[in-house]
Amino acid sequence: MAARILANLIVMGSGILGRAVFQAYRQALANASKSGVAQETMQNIRRGSKIMAEPEARQILGVTEHSSWEEVLKLLAEIRQLVRAKC
Repeated sequence: MAARILANLIVMGSGILGRAVFQAYRQALANASKSGVAQETMQNIRRGSKIMAEPEARQILGVTEHSSWEEVLKLLAEIRQLVRAKC
């Protein structure tokens, strides 16, 4: 009987704790959007994600400006095969 009561208390307690955590998280999101933290975070993400520049891509592939498109595609296919082999 004591084990059943203890188990019931644990289940009820975890449900109450879960709801409290969820409510606190929701309130933290609301506070962040009011204070502008969310917008600042999104701006930082946008600044951080860049499109690779063409010279950087050429350097990674090991091609020059005068390389043909077929050479570039061939090297890209080889890199994909290497990546698949490692996965």
